[in-house]
Order: sequence, then C-alpha cells, then structure tokens
Amino acid sequence: MNSNNQRGNVSNVSNVSTPGAPHVGVTQQAQRISGMPCPKCGGFIPISMFQIIADAAIICPHCGLRLSINRQESGRAIDALRKFQQAQADFDRRTQST
Repeated sequence: MNSNNQRGNVSNVSNVSTPGAPHVGVTQQAQRISGMPCPKCGGFIPISMFQIIADAAIICPHCGLRLSINRQESGRAIDALRKFQQAQADFDRRTQST
C-alpha cells in the first residue's frame, strides 16, 4: 500500500473477524470484514477484494488518508485475488443452480 509516497504491497491487508461472528466455513467468510489499520491514525480501513483488483481508491474513513497499491510489486498477489474471486463466483453459481 502507498501512503503518500511510501511503497508497500497488498500483503499488508488482513482479515479481521467481526466480533461475535461464528467461525465456521462459508458463514465465516460472509461475516468477515477485510481491511487494515490506517498507517496515519490507526483507525480501521475496510477494504474489499474489488477495491484491490479494480484499483479503486482506498481512503481511511477516519482521517481521509488516501492509499494506493503498488500494482507492479503486487501483480502476483492481485492476479491470485482475481483467480480466487472467479473461483468463488463459479462456486456460488454452481451452488445456486442446485
């Protein structure tokens, strides 16, 4: 992630469980909020897979810091997210049609 002119990569993103959420299978995935702490204010910044893949702006809702992903350094991780998102969509389609 970039904050100002600092370079980093997508591996700084983590999954944070929602307090009180059950921790089982697909239910856990649906109830987790992905994100990271803001490097400026420490507040939680929710980040979706779509934001990472689509190069959408990532802005701290607490202090307004704008972050960007170094797409060159993070290319392999972003490609892996695209593949995961596609596999998840395929799985959802198959399970809905049964």
